[in-house]
Amino acid sequence: MRDNVKHIKWGLKDELVELVPLKVIQKKYIGKGRSAKVYLSYSGNEGIATKTFTGEPVSKLILFILTGSANPYTWCEDAIQCAMIRRRILSSLCHIWFEDKLRLPKTYNYRWNVKHKAFEIDTEFIPGKHAPLFNPLHTNQVNYMSELKNEIMKPLKDKLIESGFDGLVWQAGKGNPVAVSNFMMLNKENDRRQWIWIDLESGLPALFAMNPLSTLFYYIPKCIKHRGWLFDHVDSEKLTNYLTKSKDAITIKLGKYAYNNLCTDADLLSKTQKKWTHLTRHQKSLYYAASQKKITEESKIYYENKPIRWFIKNSATFLKSAIKNTEELVVKFLNKVYNFRYKKFIKRLYLYFSSAKYRWRLTKWYLKKEIDKWYSRKFFTESESKFLKSELQKDDKSSYLTDFSIHIGIKPFVKIFSFIIMPLLIAGGIFSIQSGTIIILVSGSVARTLYTVWRMSHSLISSKPHFPIIALIIGLFPIIGNLAYPAELIYQSTGSRNKVSKFIIYSFSAKAGSKIPIWGGKDSEIEHLFNRICHLILK
Repeated sequence: MRDNVKHIKWGLKDELVELVPLKVIQKKYIGKGRSAKVYLSYSGNEGIATKTFTGEPVSKLILFILTGSANPYTWCEDAIQCAMIRRRILSSLCHIWFEDKLRLPKTYNYRWNVKHKAFEIDTEFIPGKHAPLFNPLHTNQVNYMSELKNEIMKPLKDKLIESGFDGLVWQAGKGNPVAVSNFMMLNKENDRRQWIWIDLESGLPALFAMNPLSTLFYYIPKCIKHRGWLFDHVDSEKLTNYLTKSKDAITIKLGKYAYNNLCTDADLLSKTQKKWTHLTRHQKSLYYAASQKKITEESKIYYENKPIRWFIKNSATFLKSAIKNTEELVVKFLNKVYNFRYKKFIKRLYLYFSSAKYRWRLTKWYLKKEIDKWYSRKFFTESESKFLKSELQKDDKSSYLTDFSIHIGIKPFVKIFSFIIMPLLIAGGIFSIQSGTIIILVSGSVARTLYTVWRMSHSLISSKPHFPIIALIIGLFPIIGNLAYPAELIYQSTGSRNKVSKFIIYSFSAKAGSKIPIWGGKDSEIEHLFNRICHLILK
């Protein structure tokens, strides 16, 4: 059980507050975003998702540069109260706008987490899944991403702008391809779906839009309007006017009592938002340091009216910390270098290049992990996961994956031959310049072809001979010959051919999209784009 905890309001005035959290059993870490880590616990049979606003290192660094402190949801009670009020307001408005097609999870309470030195909120746990990727085992698939973007996110952004939620459009996906992961899907009866907007709190100011036009013509003007970096800001006057204009529609749908509560929350949001958005950079930095116990209460009071002295002290503290962290990283790196198991690494490297059986065993281990990841993301059913794993035991086309790595692995030796050995032989008069140049040009093609021919001859004595003709032909050409085995694998994956080969291409394309810096990531729009391109090629 978690004990009741006390938390301190880090603002212009300190005030001790006690909140009683839900009684829950044993938190389990289930994921993280740019603003928070998420833990799952249970109150009876009800799942509780606790969002602890610890942030992550890169986001923290950017926020320190831009604002002087970490994410305000980490340390500022006024900011966390704004988050709670926004969720209450938008829970009602989304019901008006979308009926049961989109909703917010129930939001319970917030508290100060003593261990993590950060605020956290308790919300309803959603046992759904993010928009599924296209699946190599399914036919006539629903384009979930298209449905989410066109039927949910696009109209949501329009409604948010209309009602004054200027900063929330970032979390709804305006110029932000990562925002797709803020929505989850619950399957309903008769093939219907309900979308849940699970994450409304930003980890970064809304500035780094993938579409520069969104930054130039929307986010920067809104920053000027709100006189600061746009961070989930609400135009309170516009929201109030929207509620007044929509009074009849809201009252008919939700009742007069609910409408009055919305107006009360809108007024409360306006007052609470001003408290933290009007803090100076100096105050944000000072109050954050106090919340993290980096300075005493007496020091906080002393530096409140001394911004220059606080800047000097804070800069000196940062410099000391940077030097200490650098030293620790260097020591950690040197320890890793010293303790690295070179003998084991060389042995495995030798086995990889010398043993086809070892390479295939390694490939199967890796592909099983990938199948398990798709299953854990609910893109495969349990029976589909078992089917792919059983096919993996029988499959031999997937070995093209390791064949590709061998082609890449022999490149350094080809380069040494081409740029060191051959020039020496030419200089020694063993080869003429013309013949030497031709040998250098075809050396890569010859090496690839020799390996492929050896693989084909080796397969003749196996129980399942296969002949990678596509790889053999493409491998003859300079430069593009490096793509010989990927091309063979794609060919084997097209149409109704090998399901495992098909999964490899689907998996690798999605992984490539998820590795794109800043705007990529798991469940991002970029991951879905790469997956969709793969699906169009292979279907």
